[in-house]
Amino acid sequence: MNRSVVITAAGSSSRMGSGLKKEYRTLPGFPAGSLPDPSSGAKSGRVSVLSAAVHAFLSSAYRFDSIVVTVPERGEADAARVLAEDPRIAPLITRNNTRLSFISGGSTRQESVFRALESLSGDDAPGTVLVHDGARPWISCDLIDAVQRTTEERGAAVPGIAAVDTQKEIDEEGRIIRHLERRFIAAVQTPQGFRFSPLLEAHRKAAGDGRTYTDDAEIWGRYEGDVFVCPGDRENRKITFPEDLA
Repeated sequence: MNRSVVITAAGSSSRMGSGLKKEYRTLPGFPAGSLPDPSSGAKSGRVSVLSAAVHAFLSSAYRFDSIVVTVPERGEADAARVLAEDPRIAPLITRNNTRLSFISGGSTRQESVFRALESLSGDDAPGTVLVHDGARPWISCDLIDAVQRTTEERGAAVPGIAAVDTQKEIDEEGRIIRHLERRFIAAVQTPQGFRFSPLLEAHRKAAGDGRTYTDDAEIWGRYEGDVFVCPGDRENRKITFPEDLA
């Protein structure tokens, strides 16, 4: 079975303030010895938020035939340069025979993912696809493997973390309108995994229905059916603000 990954990195990173896009920033605190020692003659480099995410998928127990990264318009060269700065990436791409490509995203995450899915369609379309936020660099291989395994078994899978705090639903004025049962609440992460062809068809329908969707699980749930939750990872945090990289 062909397997693919879509990594989203087309956003503006507006909440990070001015400067470099969050996916392109250096990931601090990277373990010593994880990059080649320049004194050995090996190529040195840096680990970025984006390259850490890509590296995790290339290191998974599952081999992914293709990885598509969504980028800002005319941003393909910038993204390619950021990944080239991490000396771990190219050898893994060669070892795995993985096709790495970049595609300009749209004005929303939904549109960006849709464009990436369309780019994967055709005679050699994958059987499954994982969709991951490029701003989640601490994704583990174990979590990737769990999502991929559940996707292949059940058709659609997302990692989720059980709620710790009591959850309330509120209205536009901040008034509590519903008291939710914590045991039925999960904070959903990425990667989210799906059978490819049904997800693409669901996106095609969603593109014309006038609704706004927050993630691919919502689109699948509206047009295809059940999505199953597998255990998430609290370390799999999403970078949103500058302090998230401190």
